[in-house]
Amino acid sequence: MSNYTAKMVDAIKAASPLDLGKAKDLAADFGVSHRSVISKAISLGVQYNKAAKPTASIKASKLDTVNAIAKGLNMPVADLDGLQNARASALNNLLMNIS
Repeated sequence: MSNYTAKMVDAIKAASPLDLGKAKDLAADFGVSHRSVISKAISLGVQYNKAAKPTASIKASKLDTVNAIAKGLNMPVADLDGLQNARASALNNLLMNIS
């Protein structure tokens, strides 16, 4: 269905400000996708609040990981020169397996 009836438009306007949850509920009632409801709402000038993107967790840099490996092995970081060029997953595996 690509045409929205006046009743559907009124329901979208009544749900203002629209969010993902409301859009999914309306979409289920209308028999359309939630993306279609969001698009229609935006075209009608109805406020749509996007969900905040989750913040990325801070990953330790390779150099930090190499420093932790050196500390775990009780040796100077200079002796591990070049290790920071290894894949991060390999460095993390090495760090996790130091006894």
